[in-house]
Amino acid sequence: MSHIDKLKAYSLPLALMAMIFVLSSIPGEIRNPRLRFLTELDPQWQNLLHVPLFGLLQFLWLRALVRSGVPRGKAILLGGVISLGYGVFDEWHQMFVPGRYASLTDMSLNLFGVVLATVIFGLWPGRKQST
Repeated sequence: MSHIDKLKAYSLPLALMAMIFVLSSIPGEIRNPRLRFLTELDPQWQNLLHVPLFGLLQFLWLRALVRSGVPRGKAILLGGVISLGYGVFDEWHQMFVPGRYASLTDMSLNLFGVVLATVIFGLWPGRKQST
């Protein structure tokens, strides 16, 4: 796989990481009525969104790594380290955003999403090869 192809494969998980960063940068309170919906979601629902969000991040990393020729076992380990490491970074980043805070609950939900996505990836049809 060429460097250009690898860059293309990695573009989706990197784009999702950028989106997570932008969402995490939103202050806890927004005065603009058009954007207020971003902070009015029930905190329990906000917490639960960590599972599919970080599950998707893990799935995208696994797909990109396997497609770029990384063996499955190493891809699972590397994808998990990247996804969970980014989850820790995201929580740390939120400590500096007004009205936001770091949470062990969020990190636990990130872990659950990563594990769930790894299991789904392993069961996904056609995922036995590195194509």
